[in-house]
Amino acid sequence: MLADKLLVNIFLVFVPLLVYSTLSDHRHMKHAPLLMGGVLGISSVLCLIFSYSWYGLFWDLRYVPLILSVLYFGPVAGLVNITLMVMARIYVGPDSIGVGLISMLLCYLGPLLVRKRFMQLKGMLARVLINLLMSVWMNVIMLVILMMHSWANGRLDEDEVELIKGVLWFAIIQFLNIGAASCWMEFSLEREEMRKKIKYAERLNTLGELAASMAHEVRNPLTVVKGFLQMAQSGLEGKNRRYMALALAEVDRAERIISDYLNLSKPQIGKTELMDLSGMVQQIVLLLKPMAAKQGVRMQTELRNDIYLHTDRNQLLQALIHITKNAIEAAEDGGKVDIKLAVQEEKACLNIKDTGKGMSPEHLERVGTLFFSTKEVGTGLGTAVSFRMIEAMNGSIRYESEPGAGTEVIILLPLAQQSLLAAEG
Repeated sequence: MLADKLLVNIFLVFVPLLVYSTLSDHRHMKHAPLLMGGVLGISSVLCLIFSYSWYGLFWDLRYVPLILSVLYFGPVAGLVNITLMVMARIYVGPDSIGVGLISMLLCYLGPLLVRKRFMQLKGMLARVLINLLMSVWMNVIMLVILMMHSWANGRLDEDEVELIKGVLWFAIIQFLNIGAASCWMEFSLEREEMRKKIKYAERLNTLGELAASMAHEVRNPLTVVKGFLQMAQSGLEGKNRRYMALALAEVDRAERIISDYLNLSKPQIGKTELMDLSGMVQQIVLLLKPMAAKQGVRMQTELRNDIYLHTDRNQLLQALIHITKNAIEAAEDGGKVDIKLAVQEEKACLNIKDTGKGMSPEHLERVGTLFFSTKEVGTGLGTAVSFRMIEAMNGSIRYESEPGAGTEVIILLPLAQQSLLAAEG
């Protein structure tokens, strides 16, 4: 039975997944394409070494780690994997090496072509289906190569028909193996993401409680100070009155900062209303265009009309202004900020993209956390509050960035229900 012969290969496919699970706590190691490409490449090499020889062909699962390395860790990891496989194939023997190299190359190109789409998918089922599709791609390549070999000999005899049956059984085994391996990877990634969220929630909860208690204690004396300053201002003239106005403005700014800390602890969604998101974005662009012009930054919009939300208008406006302002500051002189509004996955999708210097993966992981900012002077409080506000509206916010390629913010917000739209006419 072919399955019995491939048991060692099946075990070897899952060893790198155990390694990944072990290293997943180490932030700098788990994303290293060279490391995981090497580990998965060794798995492919061992599968080839412990392959089952039948009809002059090597029967093994070497391509399963290759697909996993390309889809989950990128083209560099796949290149490391296939390089090790080619070296091992040359070492094993020169028989049919040309056919082997062609099949390796085709099995590398397939996952490479779909990887961009694969990385955009968020659902576990969809990503597993992509892996299974790549398994079908591998099996088709093997079957076509076998048929070409048979046609070159002029006909299919009884032995070759038996060989094709073996290929079909092998295809089923390989299909199930890559399905199980991709499920393992998805569960590992899901567990890793959940662990991040738990750590973030614990840290945010602690900071939020501390911020709330401090804010309440500071707000009371500030209210008293503000009241006496307003009383004193009425009897002043000239420069003294101007100085008092500046002092009152700074007190107001301190109150806003305190309110931000309270919002970080527990965002207060006030009165919700039906609103046109396109109109709000146009308002934000109008407000921030002078700032952008002063910094030499161009703002371009591509907005779809008739996108309505039912939410707290003021809170959303505050969050979007902060995020857009950050994009303008990141773009610097001569840069550009593109704002696009569309409907995606039955949600309003707002994309804000700048042409700034971008962020490293390490910085990208910390966006939205307190006390992290790419600005020279910044606390990260505004971005953290914006994250919390959007999440409180049952929305989501995601940053995508690469060094030297700018940053893109993707905000998804639930659309207003049709019944509300009908009620508003």
